[in-house]
Amino acid sequence: MTLKEMEKRLRATENALKNLEKRVRVTEDINEIKQLQRRYVNALMCTEWDDAVDCFAQKAKIDVYLHKPVRGKAAIDKWFKEELSITHAGKEGDIVIHPIISVNGDKAKGKWLLYMMYFYPRTGQSLFWVQGFYDMEYVRENGKWKINLMKWSERLGLPGSGPPTGLF
Repeated sequence: MTLKEMEKRLRATENALKNLEKRVRVTEDINEIKQLQRRYVNALMCTEWDDAVDCFAQKAKIDVYLHKPVRGKAAIDKWFKEELSITHAGKEGDIVIHPIISVNGDKAKGKWLLYMMYFYPRTGQSLFWVQGFYDMEYVRENGKWKINLMKWSERLGLPGSGPPTGLF
């Protein structure tokens, strides 16, 4: 093998390595985002509002069905503790599935399907299921992935919109 052939082969190997490094970084980012989303949903189900808020970026925005949009971490903290806590009392079963995530540097987008089961607290019986989509934007903040935009829209649910009052 000539020196020129070896140099050509080395450049090809270096390029292949750079491409693999990029693919590994994106795969690791996607896995970190999945863990973030799961951590958020677990905190939501268990009404661990401080843990839920920790999942959000400083300038994040929440725009979910039946609620006015909220922007900024302090407002998000207040929203979880004073508004969402009224309808999410830790008595639901939430399942997020089918993540579709794309990463572009320190930003990412994701779409998740959510099933939420409400039940009657006195008997534990399932009352109804709701299905909706999370449309998410993520940002890497201080080296960690955070939710920058959370939009949730109901796809299937109760007629008349929203959970019935007096469940909890």
